[in-house]
Amino acid sequence: MYKVPATVKAAAKKGLRLNKEAGNKCNNRIGQRRAVQLINRNEISLATVKKMYSYLSRAKTYYQPKNTGACGTISYLLWGGIPALTWTKKILKNNG
Repeated sequence: MYKVPATVKAAAKKGLRLNKEAGNKCNNRIGQRRAVQLINRNEISLATVKKMYSYLSRAKTYYQPKNTGACGTISYLLWGGIPALTWTKKILKNNG
């Protein structure tokens, strides 16, 4: 199990705030649940780390940090954004 870093929590929190400002149109239940899990800093299993890395690696092309109203940016942040990509990549590198 892995403890969520504060930087990942902050990105997810920003994603929820931006999504609320956008009228909650930029997420699905999975993204919202993931954000809540990260904000609560619940421990994350290796299986979830793998899912997060997979999503964050694919969705990075939709992340536009200067366009905080874009759904791709908001959805990416709900999953922890760049800090989560870095964190999950490090975990996977150390765990084969």
